[in-house]
Amino acid sequence: MAVSWDPAVLDGVVSATRRQRVVVLAETADELDPLAEPLRGLAAFGHQVVLVWLRGTPGPALAPLTTRRPVAPGPIRRPAGLVRQLATTPPAHWWGDRTGLVGAVRLDPRTRRVLGRAEVVVPVGEAARRVAVALLPAGARVADPGTLHGWSLLDTVTALGTLEQEIADDPGELETDRVATLVDQLGLLAGGVPPERQGLLLTVAGVLHDRGEFELAATVLTFVDEHTGDPVEQALRRGWKVLVATSAAGARQPGDAAAVTALVRAADRALEDDDEPRAVDAAHLALSLLFHRELHADGTTSPLVEDPDTFLASWRGSRVGRLLAAPTPQEGTGRRAARRAGVLVEPGAWPRFAAPVLEALTRRTEVVESDLARRSGYGGGLSVRRHLVEQRLAQALGRLPVPRYDLLEQTEQVEAVFVDWADPAALATVMNAAAGVPLTLRIHSMDALSCWIHLIDWSRVTHLVLVSEPLRLLVTRLLGAALEHTQVHVVPNVVDLARVVTEKDEGHRRRLLMVGWAQQVKDPLFALDVLAALLAEEPSWRLRLVGADFLPGSVRSQQDYARAFRRRMAEPDVRHAVELVGYTDTVAPHLAASGFVLSTSRRESFGVGLVEAAAAGTVPVVRDWPIFAPLGGARSLFPEDWVVDTVDEAVARIRELAEDPAWSQASRDARQVVARRFDGEQAADALVALVLP
Repeated sequence: MAVSWDPAVLDGVVSATRRQRVVVLAETADELDPLAEPLRGLAAFGHQVVLVWLRGTPGPALAPLTTRRPVAPGPIRRPAGLVRQLATTPPAHWWGDRTGLVGAVRLDPRTRRVLGRAEVVVPVGEAARRVAVALLPAGARVADPGTLHGWSLLDTVTALGTLEQEIADDPGELETDRVATLVDQLGLLAGGVPPERQGLLLTVAGVLHDRGEFELAATVLTFVDEHTGDPVEQALRRGWKVLVATSAAGARQPGDAAAVTALVRAADRALEDDDEPRAVDAAHLALSLLFHRELHADGTTSPLVEDPDTFLASWRGSRVGRLLAAPTPQEGTGRRAARRAGVLVEPGAWPRFAAPVLEALTRRTEVVESDLARRSGYGGGLSVRRHLVEQRLAQALGRLPVPRYDLLEQTEQVEAVFVDWADPAALATVMNAAAGVPLTLRIHSMDALSCWIHLIDWSRVTHLVLVSEPLRLLVTRLLGAALEHTQVHVVPNVVDLARVVTEKDEGHRRRLLMVGWAQQVKDPLFALDVLAALLAEEPSWRLRLVGADFLPGSVRSQQDYARAFRRRMAEPDVRHAVELVGYTDTVAPHLAASGFVLSTSRRESFGVGLVEAAAAGTVPVVRDWPIFAPLGGARSLFPEDWVVDTVDEAVARIRELAEDPAWSQASRDARQVVARRFDGEQAADALVALVLP
C-alpha cells in the first residue's frame, strides 16, 4: 500500500527491542481484519495492541485482541463548549463530524486520550491517515500498516509448532517461502527463539542445506545459540554453522578443524552415555565437514593428499572413528558348495565405467547386476548419508549385524561379488555380504577422497583394485593397516582399443578437443586460455567441447566456476572459435575432426576419454593433474612429453607439433603408447582373474 506521509509525522515504526502501546485506528472494523495476523504477532511479542474504529465489529480473527476502544462521538453539553462549537464550526459540519472519522475523533475525548497516550499509531485506511495528519501532535510515531507484515504469526509456539509438524510429515515438502517468512518473523524476536525450539531450527537448516539453499540455512542458524550447557549439543550447533558456511562460501572456513575435533569428542561422549542417535548425529556431521567436496573435489589441492595424517588425526584418534572402520563378524555359512556359479556386480554411482567389466565377466560366467545404487538413499553421488552411518555404527556395536537381508541372500547365491566405486552402495554391499564370498572392490578417483573408504570393513574385501599408481599411493596412505587382510592391485580401466577409428578429417591439425568438459574439476578455463594464446598468432584454431553443459547444482564453487567460464567464453578473443557439442554416445566423428586432445583436469586418476583419443591418433596435451601431482599424477601414467604444467607449456607443445611431419609422428607415437600401456584385453583379463575365484 503506497502511503504519502509528511516526514515529520512518519518518524518511527514498531520496536522489535522493547514493548510498546500500539494503537491501530480505522474508520470501519472490516479494515482491521486483513491485519489480524500481524496484530496478533505484535501482541505475542508483548506489545499492548489497542483497536480503535468507528463503525462495524472486528472479525473473529481479531478475537484474541481484547483491548478495544470504539470511537463514540458525543454532544458537547457544557454551555461554554457549545458556544465554542457554534462559533468555530459551520453548522453543516455538526452532523457530518459525527459520521466521519476525523470529526468523530474530535468529538470523543476518550479516543483522543487513547491516541495521545500511544507510543505508535497505525492508521489503516484513508480516513485514519487524515486523522493522523490532522490530530496527532508533531513528533508522534506513525507506522504504515504495510510495515507490519513481518510480525505475522509471530506467536513462535504456533509458527514453529506448525513447521515442526510439516517437517515430521515430509521434510522434502518444506516450502522455502514458508521458511523465509519465518526468518522475517524471528528477526523481530528480541528475546530470541525459545531453547526448546532451537533443535527444530537445526533440522530446518539441514533440510535447506541438502537442497543447496545455503544462505537461507545460514540465516536460520543465526537464531541458534551455540552456547549451551550440553557439550554434545554445543558441538552439533557449531558444526552445523561451519558446515553451512563452508557450503555457502565454497571454501574452507576458519575453525573447521576445531569444529571436527569437538564433534568427534561429542560422538565419543554420546557413546559413553549410550546415546547412539546423538553419536550418529555428531559422527555424520564430522564426516560431512572432513569430506566436504569443496575441500577435495574440484580445487587444485586436497588436504587428504597433502597431509592426511594431520587432517584426519582427530577422526582416527576417536572411538567413533575406530568403530566405524572396525572389522565385524559376517553372516552366512561360508560354504561355497551351496552357491551357484555366477557373480553379483554392483556398478555403483557411475555405471558406465563398469560396462566393459560386465561384458568381460559375462563371457566367463553368469552375471547378476545389482540395482542398489539406483535406489533412494544409496545413489546420487558420494555425499555422507546419515542412515548408513547409523547402520554401520550399529553393526560395529553388535546391534545390527545385517541391515539388508536381500543383499545377504543375493551374495549367498553367487561365487563372487564385484563392486565398482567406493560409494554408499559399496558400503551397504560390503556390510551385507555373506561370509566366505570373495569380494572385489574398485576405486576410481573422487571416491578415494570421500568418506566411504573410511567406513568400509576392509577385512571383508578380498581384492582392492585401483586404476592407477597415484591412486594406490593415496588409498594405501589413507587406510594404512586397515588393508592388512586385503590384496591391493593396480589395474587400468578397460579401454576397448579395437573399436577406435584412427582416420582424420581435413583440417584436423588446427582443432583442439575436450570430451566431458563441463565441470569445475575438468577446468575448461585452462583450455580457453590455451585457445586464446594460439589464436593470438593464428586465427584458424578452433576448440570443440563435447558433452553435456554445466548442470545446475548445489555446489557453490561449481556455480561460480560455470559463470566465470561463460564470461570468458563470451570474450572477443575466443568467442568465435569455440564449438559446443552436446552429449553424444558417438565420439568417433569428433576424434576424426581433431588433431589435439586436451586433458586440463585438476584431478584425474586415469582419463578414459584421453586414452581413447590418443588411441585414435589424436595428439595428447595433458596437464599434470594438480591434486594428484604430488603422488606422481599424469607423469606416472604417460610419457613425459605428453605432460605440461602451465598454459604456456601446453601452447608450446601444440605449436611444436602443429605441422607435419611432427604431428603425424606424435600421432603414431600416441597410438603405440596406448597399445603398449593400456591394452584393454589385458586389463579385462586381469580384472576377471581377480573377481572370479
